[in-house]
Amino acid sequence: MKIIRDYLLIFTVLGILFALTFNSVILPLYVNWNDEIRVPSLTHTDIVKAGQILHDRKLEWAIKDTIYRRDIPVGFIMDQYPEAGQMVKENRKIQLTISLPPAKLEMPDLIASTERQASIALDRLGLILAEVLADSSDLYEKTVVMKQSLAAGLPVSPGDSIALTVSLGKRNLKKIMPTLLNKSLSEATRVLENSGFTLGSIQYTSSSELLPNTVVYQSVAPGKSSPKERVVTVDLTITDGF
Repeated sequence: MKIIRDYLLIFTVLGILFALTFNSVILPLYVNWNDEIRVPSLTHTDIVKAGQILHDRKLEWAIKDTIYRRDIPVGFIMDQYPEAGQMVKENRKIQLTISLPPAKLEMPDLIASTERQASIALDRLGLILAEVLADSSDLYEKTVVMKQSLAAGLPVSPGDSIALTVSLGKRNLKKIMPTLLNKSLSEATRVLENSGFTLGSIQYTSSSELLPNTVVYQSVAPGKSSPKERVVTVDLTITDGF
C-alpha cells in the first residue's frame, strides 16, 4: 500500500508541475511565438465576447463590413481577417464582418431578374422567398421574374415573406385562318388584319352569279392554325365586274 501511495504522490506532483509548465511556458509560447500573437478564432462569436478575447491578447479590432443573414444571430461575427491561427504583432487590428440588419430596408426591384438572382437579393436582405409561382409570358424568357408580391421601393423588414412569379416562356399562341369565301374584298381584308394575317396578291375571275369583288378562293384553308408571331400572307381570288 505504501508503494501505491508513493506512486500516486509522484504522479500528482508531476501533474501539477506539467499544468504549471503548460500555463506559464507552453501556452504563452503558442500564443506569443517569437514576440508575435496567434490570432484566435472569432467566427460565430458575439462582438462583445470577441472584443474581450482580443483585448486579453493585446489585439485591437474594427468592423470591416456588416451583412444580414437569417441563420446567424445579430451581432455575431461571420468572418475575420487575418484568419484564425495566423501570427501577428501586438496591437494588430483584426478586421471583423458581423451580422447586422440595415437600418432601413426597401423592397428591391426584381422584375426581369432570373429566379436565382432574385433569391440571392432577397436572402441578402433577410427576406424570405415563401412562394414561387409560374406563368407563361410573351415578354419574359423562361425562369425570369415577371411579378413580385410587393412593389419595389416599399418598406420591408427582415423575415418578411415574398412571393415571385417567374416566366414559363412564351405561350405558343396560335392564330386561326378565318373563312373569307363569299365576303367582299373590303370585308375580307378587314377580317384578315384583325386575325393577324397579311393580304397577299389578288387574282380576278369572272362570275355571273356573284357580285364584283367577292372572294371565291383563299390560298390558306379556313381553320388552319399558325404561330401568332409568324407572318402569314394570304392570296385571294375575287370576281371582277360583269
